[in-house]
Amino acid sequence: MVKKLDQKLNIDLISAACLVLISRGESHGYELAKQFEPGTPIGEVLTLSRPVVYRAVKSLEAQQLVRSIESTGVRGQLKWKLKCTASGERSAKQWLASPVQNLRDLRSEFLVKILLLQVLEQSSKQLIKNQRNTLNARVKTLITDTSPAPVSIWRREQARAALRFLDELEGSTESLAERHPGQLVVSARNQLRARVAKVRHGDTLSTVYLTLEPDQTMTSTITNDAANELSLAPDSQVVALFKATDVMIATNFQ
Repeated sequence: MVKKLDQKLNIDLISAACLVLISRGESHGYELAKQFEPGTPIGEVLTLSRPVVYRAVKSLEAQQLVRSIESTGVRGQLKWKLKCTASGERSAKQWLASPVQNLRDLRSEFLVKILLLQVLEQSSKQLIKNQRNTLNARVKTLITDTSPAPVSIWRREQARAALRFLDELEGSTESLAERHPGQLVVSARNQLRARVAKVRHGDTLSTVYLTLEPDQTMTSTITNDAANELSLAPDSQVVALFKATDVMIATNFQ
């Protein structure tokens, strides 16, 4: 059973996605169903068969969010054209702009909304901003829970992954220098691009293991707060900045 996403609208994810597409011009059931086929942008996340789409349309009609009107096909045949009611237009707009309330819904409802906005060639910037604001308190609670219990670890990693996902989606994983030219000046001239291999959290400090290239690693010890603020996790791309008073050199390492 598909979870109801909005008790006021009383529509599930499938019906809501159909409603948005109908409100933006998908006027026939067959054309609407094609948007959810495997290999399509929306179908990568929400793959639906034609009968499922048709049932969703019937449900929308029953709620007076969509109505069918007679139209004529290219060969003169009778066809039914789908059109949103005024209530349907408002509901589609409200649903598409609303952030999800739970982390688990990022993979389904939120991602479908992002893909719908892309298909409709509309900006997703405001939705991403609203989504981040909605989840901030929940994510902070999960990340600051230092319990070693497997479930707590899983929830922390989900929270960090959610933040990285929103960052990349927003295009905010560029370096600060790229986003704000001339505003970031660092005295450390030794800068190495690296990938986070793993992060081990202690009571107050975190050890970050970095991979520079195959068989070359580096470790950094920072505070737990810093690790959480940077959303560090395996595969994060980072820049290691360091200053050293002594640099030792070795040879004959083969």
